[in-house]
Amino acid sequence: MNTMKKDIGKAGIVAIMFMSSLTVMVGNAITPALPELGKVFGLGNFASWLVTAPALGVVVTSIFFGKLIDKVGPYKVGVAGLFFYGLTGVLGAFMPNAVLLFIDRFLLGAATATIMSSGVTLIAGFFQGEMQLKILAIQGMSMEFGGVVFLGVAGFLADFTWKTPFFIYALGFLALLMILIFIPAIGPISENNDDNNNQTNAKGVPLALVLLIAFLGMLMFFTAMVSLPIYLQNNLGYSPSFTGYYLAVLDLIAVLAAGFMPKIVAKIKAQGCLTIAFICYALAYILYFISPAKIILAIAVVFMGLGFGLSTPLFNSLVVSKSAPEKKGINASLCTMAMFTGQFLSAMLVSFISGLSLFIIASSIAIIIGICILPVSRYFAK
Repeated sequence: MNTMKKDIGKAGIVAIMFMSSLTVMVGNAITPALPELGKVFGLGNFASWLVTAPALGVVVTSIFFGKLIDKVGPYKVGVAGLFFYGLTGVLGAFMPNAVLLFIDRFLLGAATATIMSSGVTLIAGFFQGEMQLKILAIQGMSMEFGGVVFLGVAGFLADFTWKTPFFIYALGFLALLMILIFIPAIGPISENNDDNNNQTNAKGVPLALVLLIAFLGMLMFFTAMVSLPIYLQNNLGYSPSFTGYYLAVLDLIAVLAAGFMPKIVAKIKAQGCLTIAFICYALAYILYFISPAKIILAIAVVFMGLGFGLSTPLFNSLVVSKSAPEKKGINASLCTMAMFTGQFLSAMLVSFISGLSLFIIASSIAIIIGICILPVSRYFAK
């Protein structure tokens, strides 16, 4: 059955979507200012760690917050997370040195862990079946659309000073207000589920492999997100505003792809959709390796956006479908941790492998993953 446990209305759905839109941009909001941040704080290429420092906060704290969600419910955890998201995000503009800035970014990541896992668990609490997949796809679109808007604004603001993009995080306070007004306070999901919602899909690829694919998918995406600002500005001479607009176009493509994702899954199943996503990642990196020409950059950004939009919403859907009600919070947090581990480790690739070598290595990884998905899923199906 495709029913809703409690009618939260369109305003409630919008509130969850706006909350979700803040998660992916947690690191990306400052990417247009990355080269200047590297100069101001003397970080050089290691400025990319400022983008992925929140991911470390997510990785370290996700399990704790996942257990807390299963214990007290996603509502209370999400409300607290949004408050600290807005607070720590804005405070980044006032950090006097790199050490304190990294600490602040780490705490911002911890807040992000709460709102990302809470958002997925709220959806699991209010929706089921095909409707749940559609809402998770819309959530994925919201995450990407947040990147479109916030990256475009961040690129514009970065032309003024490196500090101004940090004020985008104040949107966390607006999201907090919307959740308080439009979402009913619910407890743990296990207490809000009826018998029809206790079914899980334990067949097929095990949860651990789904989490591994989620990790690799985000590794592919964020390797581009932390390397492209440096590549576009330092190597090709483009401005911070151009970088912001370019990355915003990437996210816009991802929004459109996430919207079509459920239809693709209905025709060729999840494994087919994920195979296409990783092949798109590979093609994008190959194009970046081949030429810096504008037409090539334009085609590459389309493939990169397709890769992200066809994969990221699907990760959450697969994890939720394989989770019992009393485990949805912890498993959603494991998915969050896996994805942000990929984001965090992408900084290592960018820090130690630069230039065209990075693009060819990333494309090779994506090709190998894409080739392996179908055989592995068929093995476990048997």
